[in-house]
Amino acid sequence: MLKKGDFVEIDFVGKIKDSQHIFDLTSAEDAKKYNIFDPKRKYEPVIVCIGAGKVFPKVEHALETHKVGDEVTVSLQPEDAFGTKNSKLIQLVPLKVFKEKNMTPFPGLRFAVDGALATVRSVSGGRVILDFNHPLSGRYLTYVVNIRKQITETKDKVEAIADIFFKVKEVKIGDKIEVKATSKPNPALIEVLKKKLEEFVPEIKGKPVDVA
Repeated sequence: MLKKGDFVEIDFVGKIKDSQHIFDLTSAEDAKKYNIFDPKRKYEPVIVCIGAGKVFPKVEHALETHKVGDEVTVSLQPEDAFGTKNSKLIQLVPLKVFKEKNMTPFPGLRFAVDGALATVRSVSGGRVILDFNHPLSGRYLTYVVNIRKQITETKDKVEAIADIFFKVKEVKIGDKIEVKATSKPNPALIEVLKKKLEEFVPEIKGKPVDVA
């Protein structure tokens, strides 16, 4: 059985439980199976370190009771996933505010407001309802996870941990650990990354970590 600290490569399909609508998946084969294949999208499995927080805790706990080759189905309540709806994050905005910015709001439109993502829920009577909750908040979800293989290469482990915090461009393993991001990460994130690497990739202990 797998345990905390193990690195595994997985494919998954994420569905909204009541509608069975697929909101995310990693396999091109699955995308074709469900007739939602997008040729412009890159499909690839994900490397997860059990216990590191890359996936929801309940999914991690489910992985711990299985082995490589297993298919795992995990049901998540809202509080296990993207959280319950927070009414304080739903705002009523006059339509004229959008017109002043040459915007035409419509239900489902998503855009950034002061660094936070908002979703337009409705447009009526000269008013627009904006929802700053995560689009999947309040939803009951189901994940079907296929455990493909266990990961043992140090470079792959480092990249998997770094990928929790930012998009990784390259990882080099030598006298020091070099992690290159697509854009310079926040210094606070770099410090958290170093602690995670120390905890979950003990074979690099003592080597300096350089993030750029």
